[in-house]
Amino acid sequence: MVLDALELPSAKLNLLPASDLFSGAGDLPLLECISPKCTALIALQGAQVLSFCPEGENDLLWLSPLESFVAGKAIRGGIPLCLPWFGVNRREPDLAKHGFARHQSWVLENVAEADDGNLVLNFSFQPSAADLALFPWPFSAQLEVSLGESLQLSLTMSNSGVAAMPLSFAMHSYFAVAALDKLALKGVSGAEYLDNCRQLARFQQDEALRFNVEIDRVYEGLGGEQQLCDTARTMTVTGSGCDTVVVWNPGEALAKNMADVGEHFSEYLCVERGMAFADELQLAPGQQHVAIMTVAKAC
Repeated sequence: MVLDALELPSAKLNLLPASDLFSGAGDLPLLECISPKCTALIALQGAQVLSFCPEGENDLLWLSPLESFVAGKAIRGGIPLCLPWFGVNRREPDLAKHGFARHQSWVLENVAEADDGNLVLNFSFQPSAADLALFPWPFSAQLEVSLGESLQLSLTMSNSGVAAMPLSFAMHSYFAVAALDKLALKGVSGAEYLDNCRQLARFQQDEALRFNVEIDRVYEGLGGEQQLCDTARTMTVTGSGCDTVVVWNPGEALAKNMADVGEHFSEYLCVERGMAFADELQLAPGQQHVAIMTVAKAC
């Protein structure tokens, strides 16, 4: 689907270079979505939702104000799609973290308004021959983005090869927060987690989370709902087919060495949903896996 601007009955989409929206940015193409229920910004690279503002609300997502929007470079913020592996590739540790799909352009297949007034966009991704040299399992991915009072991502991954395919992934959500040091995260209490700041040692979440230092925790098989209770609002994250929950913020010390974060580390918390570590999948030939994540401001 090719578009510069598209008018729907009650919504409008504009395809713009990032430099039109952000001073000093590159020309990475971004899709501006405007509807009566919300506004959103989506990069064609990675089919990455960068911004989501329900009508009358501030952005639920955080996008780095230092982002350069250079093609082929991971975009810091929004909801990157990390696949076909999450984090370090456990079979080939020298490969780039978080797979290759977030660095490449996805195809916008369709745009429509649903009966409920939500704006629905469909994207697809097929790995190239160079990708398959790194990950020798043919697959395809489709993403449906539903924009309304809430944001819903439906990610479908299909094994199109003849052998079982290892698959781990995450919808790596960056949530905008007003006061990281006062933030409460509900929905992880009592769960076991792997602590990536302590060589993935296993612990139990038996105290309230505090976000005053680096935190990088993996809750396998957790699922359910997580709530980010900020000083200004509460946001909810729910899902199916994405039972791994990853909670991450670099903290002040690490962020100093991150060119696209720096002093802005306190403006976000990542609460990611996917299937990784012990939840990694083995897709049989012809098998699909569907993961659905919904992000909303609590009433």
